[in-house]
Amino acid sequence: MHTSRLRALGAMMFLVLAACSQKKPNVARTDLETLDAALAPTTIAASLRKLGGAHFHATAMFRVDAAGKKDANDGSKPASPSVVTTTTDLWMDKQGNFRLVESNDQDGGREVVRVGNEVAVALRYGKMIRRSTQDTESSRFLTEALGAPWAAWELARCQVEVERGNSGAHRLKLGPRLVELPKGISRAEGLRGWRETVDVKTLDGQVTLDAAGHAVRAFACKMSFVAVRAGLPVEGAMDVVAAVDQAGAVADIVLPEADTLHPRQRTVLEERALLPGLGASLSSANK
Repeated sequence: MHTSRLRALGAMMFLVLAACSQKKPNVARTDLETLDAALAPTTIAASLRKLGGAHFHATAMFRVDAAGKKDANDGSKPASPSVVTTTTDLWMDKQGNFRLVESNDQDGGREVVRVGNEVAVALRYGKMIRRSTQDTESSRFLTEALGAPWAAWELARCQVEVERGNSGAHRLKLGPRLVELPKGISRAEGLRGWRETVDVKTLDGQVTLDAAGHAVRAFACKMSFVAVRAGLPVEGAMDVVAAVDQAGAVADIVLPEADTLHPRQRTVLEERALLPGLGASLSSANK
């Protein structure tokens, strides 16, 4: 009887140990991985919805200029400015509808209001036009509106060191350069390819997350860097500040007065341009 009990106990312990060995280890995220997830525009958008709506405000200064370039004294103006500062405000209500107002110091900007399946869009000083949303453009508008923190993080990511503080604060400072990019950070290509050559020279900032450590509540990052663009050395700087407030207190978003977008009829010349060679192919088919 005693032997059978020991065998039963041994068998039970074996089953428990076997079950434990099959469980996957619970690997804690590093601070870098935590910020990788929290700063993604899709994560910020999801956190605004979870709050029952909120207001996101950001200013982003971005400068890229030829290395060692001095200011011209002849009064000439470059074709495109080397420094642009953009201000973004996005209000999201508890239903997920949103209003985006964006402007920059080059007299550009836009306003986008999305309610349900309709969107109203106006460029700065332009008429507000109302129409149905198209495909995934609502997600694209949100990604663009909430992308300032990610733009700074993407540049700094390979040379940032994170120090965790109190109350969800994460201090950003210059650290050793990483050899490989982490998962989720894709290599820059095409016109953005110069980002692969970025060498950050100075870096300072702070990210504040919520109590759960998942959602961004405030972001600040200031850096200077050098890089190579189109085979030429450049130097630049970025200064991004963002914050989330008015949690659960944003009034329901409504569509503003706007002109309705009417489908435009194509002209005969446009129709011909869209159907090149059709007559010849039809003629061949009828032979």
